[in-house]
Amino acid sequence: MKFMLLVLLVVQLCGCANKTDYSHLGDSQNAEERRLLVTFVDRSINRELSGNAQDNYQLRGQYNNSFWSERMGHQLAERHQLHWVAQWPVTELGVSCVVYEVPETLALQEVITALQKEQSVSLVQKMHSFDVLGEQQSAVKSNSDPYLKLQTGFQSLGIQELHKSSTGQGIRIALIDTGVDLDHPDLKGQISYFENLAPEPDDHNLADKHGTAVAGVLSALPDNGIGIAGIAPGAEILAFRACWPVKPGSLAARCNSFTLALALNQAIRMDSRIVNLSLSGPDDPLLQQLIEKALAKGIIVIAAVPRKDHVGGFPGSIPGVIAVGQSGVANNSEIIAPGQDILTTVPHQAYDFMTGSSFSTPHVAGVVALLLQLHPVWHTADIKRLLDNDSHLLTAKLIDLAMTAAKREDKN
Repeated sequence: MKFMLLVLLVVQLCGCANKTDYSHLGDSQNAEERRLLVTFVDRSINRELSGNAQDNYQLRGQYNNSFWSERMGHQLAERHQLHWVAQWPVTELGVSCVVYEVPETLALQEVITALQKEQSVSLVQKMHSFDVLGEQQSAVKSNSDPYLKLQTGFQSLGIQELHKSSTGQGIRIALIDTGVDLDHPDLKGQISYFENLAPEPDDHNLADKHGTAVAGVLSALPDNGIGIAGIAPGAEILAFRACWPVKPGSLAARCNSFTLALALNQAIRMDSRIVNLSLSGPDDPLLQQLIEKALAKGIIVIAAVPRKDHVGGFPGSIPGVIAVGQSGVANNSEIIAPGQDILTTVPHQAYDFMTGSSFSTPHVAGVVALLLQLHPVWHTADIKRLLDNDSHLLTAKLIDLAMTAAKREDKN
């Protein structure tokens, strides 16, 4: 009911958003190789009403650039013979962000160098792609029987016992991923807010496989007689769709610098306490600025890291971010959590087994939410201190000690 009221409010404020043409996404990877992100300081940014966009980036009417910033964005395009794709104010950084596409007739590096010489420009970077870090295993067809005993991570961490004292109540978690199947019976009513910031196919639920799976690990409704239970079912989940499937129906999904920046900015503006990023990719200056802004505001950022034989590692590599790896797999993580054969929710009222650090990350995010309910003033350093151990393993014993410490400090 709470979610439906939010949706109605957004529709009343924003009007109907145009439907995204999913077919255009097929050539977006090639197009993005010629795309640049350019930012410049905009002192007229309205922090209450913030970006506009076009192309295949779907934003709603509440995002408004100032007339000055739009004029500046188009003037840069004309001066450097670029195609203006989209523009949006990054309110948390006080800058306007423009996406340009560089024509094939121009040398990409020369354009970057020329833009960097513009006095008004604060940042120029290539558009980067990021990938979620998960694999789908064998399907579970029925959703009529409880699967709690099949939740290996949930069981090994002793979450059912922890729920007697904490469920993450009052902790706001930003889930930045693909979208979430809001009609899944184990997730219905569990997502407090949803915003679409990425291209969307006709069957949006099927495109939301990865985000739905991460959401299930984090917040599936317990004690409802069906399916599974989430690590922090009492938490308030803000779901931001910033990623889209590599192909229709695929678990593999991709995001880019622009869509992730949109989502991170919103997560910060909406006072999220935890940000879950089950994804990885190359170093990205704009995203680093936003994540550092989040960390400075006391937001706990938790990110997946790939296996050592895989490229990437950002944003888990940013100092202050809690980097999470899958148990049993060599990686450069601070915390290792369950990530093998994790039973969770998938679209269309189904369940499936998933593997990868994508699903280790919400285990940690959920545990952090449990701890923060008991001791809300804790920050990243406190969490790292409590969960730090020689093996880096997240275990039931370690969590129990952390929960005990939280209860003790809360009483004091």
